[in-house]
Amino acid sequence: MLRTLALSCWLLPPLALATTPAPRTLTGTLHVVAGGPGDQTDPHVSGPWVAYTNESRGTSEIRYHDLRTSTDAAIPNEGAFDFVSDISGSTIVFTRVSTSSAIYVFDVGSDTVARELAPEAGSSRRSAVIGGRTVAWQDFGYTGVTSQPEIAAFDLDHGTLTRLTDDTFHDRTPAVSPDGATVVWAKCDEQGLRCDIWQARRGANGFTSQALTGSEGEESHPDTNGEVAVYASTRTLDGVTDRDIYWKPLNGGTEQRLALPGMDANPSISGSLIAFERRDPAKNDFDIVLYDMNTETLYAITNTPENESLTDLSVDADGTVRVVWTVSQNGDFNVHAFTFKLDDEPGCKLAPVEPAVPAEVCARPGDWPMLASLEVARTSGQPNGVALGFAGTGDGVLCVDNGYNGEDSTAGWVWLNGRELVDPSRFKPGVPRVATRAPLDGHNSLTALISGRPGSAFRIRVYGPPRVCQPLSGTPTDATVIPGFALKPVSSSSAPVSPMTFIPEGPVRDAGLRGCSTGGGPITLSGVILLLAGLLRPRRAKALRRGDGAL
Repeated sequence: MLRTLALSCWLLPPLALATTPAPRTLTGTLHVVAGGPGDQTDPHVSGPWVAYTNESRGTSEIRYHDLRTSTDAAIPNEGAFDFVSDISGSTIVFTRVSTSSAIYVFDVGSDTVARELAPEAGSSRRSAVIGGRTVAWQDFGYTGVTSQPEIAAFDLDHGTLTRLTDDTFHDRTPAVSPDGATVVWAKCDEQGLRCDIWQARRGANGFTSQALTGSEGEESHPDTNGEVAVYASTRTLDGVTDRDIYWKPLNGGTEQRLALPGMDANPSISGSLIAFERRDPAKNDFDIVLYDMNTETLYAITNTPENESLTDLSVDADGTVRVVWTVSQNGDFNVHAFTFKLDDEPGCKLAPVEPAVPAEVCARPGDWPMLASLEVARTSGQPNGVALGFAGTGDGVLCVDNGYNGEDSTAGWVWLNGRELVDPSRFKPGVPRVATRAPLDGHNSLTALISGRPGSAFRIRVYGPPRVCQPLSGTPTDATVIPGFALKPVSSSSAPVSPMTFIPEGPVRDAGLRGCSTGGGPITLSGVILLLAGLLRPRRAKALRRGDGAL
């Protein structure tokens, strides 16, 4: 019964959500990755390695940079036109234009020249991305129709190419999870509008594709960490149209919205961190910001008069974080980076507190921050339920205020992360409050049901352990300290999406086969350069990688 009731609850929106701000900081080092003549754009990072496009005097090449040693080198291209790269570990993928538009791979430290993936005469491919040993790209060769590109995935270990989409839609902006098991992209109509986010997940029988979002808004630029997909979406809510950052679990569940004033676009995700471009209403330029889903903290990585864009980030197992972006300076575009350690030091950490007495915390929270608040009201018929997701870690406290905004309830249930913390036996006459410990595991789900008399109600509050900010000590003189602030314009929604599932049935093409494209002929170098000349500025460069020019 719990499974059925819990599923029904997730279809209902939360009534309220609140938190208490807790200041935090990031302390790290700013790097100028590339600031030479010409334009250096569209950086991507994996561990210490940064790959980016270098355009100068009509030529274009892919360069790679080691943030540990500041060494920088180019991938040899023998006069070809290379641009729009991605990197996983030390493996770089990119688009090369010569007599065709093809996808190439280069491994730093082991390769001396780049190799073409799944060679095909007259190929028309772009927007290559990589995660683990899976490479995905946008392929125009299946249909030969510019308004109907498909998404393909290539297995570097087995040398096989799989077509993930087979329809008349405009499939674009792919991204791959770090383990290579999931590909996400935007699926739009032939005009490039009415876009939704789709995913393809590898199973025992290959990839299976399914929609993640429905008709809620206009989605674009997805990325995934293997657990959730993050994307930008333009929606009209309460009469206001805005472009915000959203994320949703790959296995289904509640969609989260980071509701900030202004325009937010082009998100990237690694671990619990989301980096994206943000234009505050008070400014005319874009900055790079970072949001931590675990601590619900927003950091302004840049805050300058210049435009910063095209951000990417990487989180190492030891907590080291590297964020890269493109900045417009003195008529050129350059690549910058910020490196810091993701842990409790310096800044804020869990305070050494005595074991909590739940009843005392519920009565006088003090410096215990409220992480979630949920009201449950009884109408009639089946039990009424609500649910929400929220972030928080540590040994928390859950409080139930019986009779809040209604009559005392005689029957109710509360689950945290699937564990029943409160059952109907706790709703006793004359007991206005229930207090209990609440173990928090980072990404938490709170579900509640109420039964009994119509008009009865109760409220749930969840508090996290206090954090204390300690003075910075031993900070290098050249370190940059970026303050962050706790944020709670995060709203949840559980709108249903299209249940349609697509299992690709197209042939798997071996990497060694050199067949003809299903449509279109060879592309001349001059024609492609003329067509793509405007795509070498940062926003358009990323648009080519992601397949469109939208923010």
